[in-house]
Amino acid sequence: MAWASTKAHDEEIIGILNRGQKGNVIRSNQVYGGFDGIDVNAGTSDENQGSECDIDDNSMHNLGDDATESDDISAINLRFYRNTIDRVFSGVSVAPNIQGPEYILYNTITNTGRGGFKFSLSGTGQTWICHNTLTGDAPGVPAVHPSGPYSNMHFRNNVMVGNGIAAVDDDAGESASGNDFDGDLVWANVSAFFRWKGTNYSTLVSLRSATGFEANGRAADPQFMNAAAGDYRLKPGSPAIDGGLRLPGINDGYQGAAPDMARSSSPRAPT
Repeated sequence: MAWASTKAHDEEIIGILNRGQKGNVIRSNQVYGGFDGIDVNAGTSDENQGSECDIDDNSMHNLGDDATESDDISAINLRFYRNTIDRVFSGVSVAPNIQGPEYILYNTITNTGRGGFKFSLSGTGQTWICHNTLTGDAPGVPAVHPSGPYSNMHFRNNVMVGNGIAAVDDDAGESASGNDFDGDLVWANVSAFFRWKGTNYSTLVSLRSATGFEANGRAADPQFMNAAAGDYRLKPGSPAIDGGLRLPGINDGYQGAAPDMARSSSPRAPT
C-alpha cells in the first residue's frame, strides 16, 4: 500500500490505537493491510497517558505508513519490544517524545520503503534504542532516516544495514543535541556507511574522530542466516556475536562472552 495514495484519505486507518491511561499491554497481534500499525498517541498534557505500556511480540507488515508510532507523548516507560516489522513505509516513528524514558528493544525491522526509524518535530525525551535489527532489500533506504529535528536518541547494540545508501542517513540540521551511538554494528554496500550532519563517513576511525560515536561499535557485514528468505538470525562467526555492550536491566540474560548485537540476544523488557 503506497503512502501517497492513502495519506489524508479514508484509507488512513490505524490497526490498534492506544489512547488510554498507563499500564496497557498490546501483545501478540498481527496487523497488516492498513495505514499505521500500532500507535500510542496519548497526548502531552499528562505523563500518565501511555506510561508503563508494553507493545510487544506483535507482527506488523504491509502497511502504508508507520508500523508503530509514539507521537506527541510525554509518557514514562513506554516500551516497544520483540516486534517483527516488514514491508512498511517506516518502521518506528518517534515524533516527538517529550519526556520518556521510552524503550525500543529487540525488534526486527525489514524491507521498509522509507527507513527503519523516523524522528522529527523537535522531540527531546530520552529514548533508548537497543538490540534492533534493521535492513532492507530496496536500494536507497537507510536504517535511520529522520525528517526533522530530534534530540536524546541513544542507540546501543543494534545492527543497522544500508542498501545503496548509508545505514544512518542524517543530513545537516536534523540532529539537535544528546544523540549518540555506541556498540552498534553499522554496514552498507556503498563506501559511506554513516552520514551525519551532511558528512559521509567510510571508516570507524573517521566517524569516531569527528563525532565520538561508536567507540565500541563495528563496521562489517552482519552475516544473516538467509535474509532473502526472511531469516535474520546471525551466522556463527558473525561480527555481531558477542559484540554488544552490557546494558543492565535490558540484556542481563545474555549468553556467551558478551551480549550479541541485534535482536538475537536473550530479549527481555527493561526492569
